[in-house]
Amino acid sequence: MYLLSRYIKEKTDSTVIFSGEGADEVCQGYIYFRDAPDASAGDKESRRLLSDIYMYDGLRADRTTAAHRSLAICY
Repeated sequence: MYLLSRYIKEKTDSTVIFSGEGADEVCQGYIYFRDAPDASAGDKESRRLLSDIYMYDGLRADRTTAAHRSLAICY
């Protein structure tokens, strides 16, 4: 993401980047969701992961894009 942000800053006029961070949590894209005991358990885990995303994936996206003064939108 750092290299991509640098490229965007140097080669384009864009200041906002949609990163896609959080898509696996929302859409239950991780393989362990397949093995969830039921839909309720999968939903609970998705919500847990999303509530903490700002400390991990979202934070990484924020820091790597901030180095080049871009704004990362995680979804």
